[in-house]
Amino acid sequence: WDTPFNNQLTKSITLYRGANLNGEQIATYTDLSTHPDEYCSFQAFTSCSRNREFAETFPNTSVLFIMHVKWAFTVNLSPISQYPEEAEELITPGVCFSVKRVEYDMNKKKHLISLELCQRFY
Repeated sequence: WDTPFNNQLTKSITLYRGANLNGEQIATYTDLSTHPDEYCSFQAFTSCSRNREFAETFPNTSVLFIMHVKWAFTVNLSPISQYPEEAEELITPGVCFSVKRVEYDMNKKKHLISLELCQRFY
């Protein structure tokens, strides 16, 4: 991927994204977690944060994605952001992920969906 911001793969970081998913969507991720060798991919640019506490502050979210990046094309937007405290990272289209675990946090009343991101080259 050709980017003016970053020409190297991002390695070994954890990213977070709050989202509002319905029961059917959560069930799909739960099913995918039983097939750890199957991969899906991000179809669009996806914004997330390197700061879990910040990602958990988004209102009306039923899910927190916890994304463990093995290696993938991402872009750190903090240096050019008006809100650098958001620690925003942009995942580029085509980055693949596998669903490792889906669990429900009773205290936070959210599903925690753990993904492993891995750039796949065909």
